[in-house]
Parts: sequence; structure tokens; C-alpha cells
Amino acid sequence: MKNQIICIRRGMAIDHTLYSWLHEEYPDLNIVVESAVAEHFREKLPFVFVIPNDHKAEYSRVVDFAITLGGDGTMLHVSSLFPKAAPPVLSFSMGTLGFLMPFDIRNYRSVLSEVVENKNDLSLLLRMRLFCSLHLPNGERLVRDGVEICDRQVMNELTLHRGRSPHLTAIECFVDGQYLTDAIADGLIISTPTGSTAYSLSAGGPIVHPAVDTLVITPICPRSLSFRTVLLPTSSRVQLKIGESSKSPVEVSMDGREIYMLERGEYLQVRMSKYPMPCINRVNEGVDWVKDINDLLKWNQNFEQKQLN
Repeated sequence: MKNQIICIRRGMAIDHTLYSWLHEEYPDLNIVVESAVAEHFREKLPFVFVIPNDHKAEYSRVVDFAITLGGDGTMLHVSSLFPKAAPPVLSFSMGTLGFLMPFDIRNYRSVLSEVVENKNDLSLLLRMRLFCSLHLPNGERLVRDGVEICDRQVMNELTLHRGRSPHLTAIECFVDGQYLTDAIADGLIISTPTGSTAYSLSAGGPIVHPAVDTLVITPICPRSLSFRTVLLPTSSRVQLKIGESSKSPVEVSMDGREIYMLERGEYLQVRMSKYPMPCINRVNEGVDWVKDINDLLKWNQNFEQKQLN
């Protein structure tokens, strides 16, 4: 693989070893790191390339595949770097859960060799993302402090929440232009199948296989006990509007960051993105997913007898 460009995330002690091994083993590869990582290893990694923070759009143009080192948050961070098409992502777990991290960092040499040499032992899972836009009551794009809020690609979930307000939110939900319901609750989550095992699961939502494309709408502590999770087809266009009866602004967060406040009448639009995140897996998505929900989530495991001391 000549002139392959690689973007690597997170500056920890293991980074120096991995970068150096990769450069020595495959000298034709160009290694691109974020500016904070390059600064941390400035003297030890003179061979890396850096894209300035104000030119992040360049990642989409030059990166052929990405490597993440860390927990699931590093995967979400990489997603934010690619507002449109994203390259294949190879993820190594260095965190405590690592639901999106199929490879152990201790095996990085063999795994990277398989990827760079294009062996057939790995597969690619296209993890669905959401396309989100925020709007003023008149339909124009949301503006804060004189700056228009750009559209976002969301990999896990979009959350509307009452935040610090003691009052329940009032969110009017429309699907394909048709009124669905008023969500009187602490908030509302729209998640991808990938995000179904994150905040949505904690709020009572279902576990969804990542190969099943759907939009998952999960209420957070709803006033009505009959308000339950809804799964929508990927062709759906969802509008969430802050109702006139809402007593306070509503917080909007995307993948746990990018917090905005929506006032009465303002709304957001959500649909399936045209640009999924291609994630490299060990064998196939079925094997990794089954292992994750059993080993990491301890899904439906039987109670075992414990000996008393």
C-alpha cells in the first residue's frame, strides 16, 4: 500500500511505540496525527504529518484509513472529523468498556499488518450515522452569537434534555411531516443502532444490532407510562420542535458534546446520513456484536451461587 495516509487519535505512552513501529515497518506510509499528539511527541516523531486545527476539513481529503487508540469516545471523535464520507476506522481498546473497539492494543502489530497488507481475515461494518440540522421557527438555520450552526453527523445519539431546569420538556414530534406525539418528559433520544447500547439503553431503549439500519426514539423519564421506544425506518425524516408549552429552553447534545439551547418554536431535523462510518472488525459484525453484549454488557447472564466468606 504505497502512500497510504493514516490518522491516529490520542496521545498516550503506547502511541510512541506504535507510531515508530509503523514507520519502520512500512516507511512508504504517511502518518497524520492531530496537532496535540504531534506537539506531545515533537522530538520523538519527526516523521509525522500534522493538519492544523483550522483545516480539519482536510482530513476527508487526505486520510485513507484511521486508527483510534482509547475508549469509545475516540471513535465518536473521529466521526466528528469527517462531516461527509469517512475512511475505514481501525479501533484499538485502551479503555474500560470499549464497546466500539474490537481489537486489543497488545495485538496492534499483527492487526496492522493484516490491514496494511490487505489480507482477507477482516471485514467492514458500515455503522449508520444521523444527519442533524437545527432551525429557527421560520425554517432558517439556527444562529447563535451571530454564527450559523452547521449541520452535524452523529454516530451514537442526539439528545434533547431539560438540563438544569426542574420542568419537564414539551417536544412536538413529527415523522415525515405527520404529527406523532408530544413528548412530555425529561427529554428525548434519537439514536443509531450503534448508539442503542449507550444512553438509549440506560433510558430503557432496546439493544439493536449494528447491521440493522433504523432510527431509535427513546423517551427519558416520560410523564406517560405508555410512552415507549419507537423504531422508525431509515427513510424517515424526524422533526423535533420545542412546544409553546415548554417552560424553559431545551438542551441539545450530539454524541455527548456540542451543546446548544433550543427556545420555544425552534426545532431540529434528523434523518439517516448518507455517510456511514466504515469500521474494521475481526471477522464479521455478528461475531463482534455477540461477544460485546455478552462479555461487556453481561447481557441476560444467569445469577451464580456465591460462596459466603
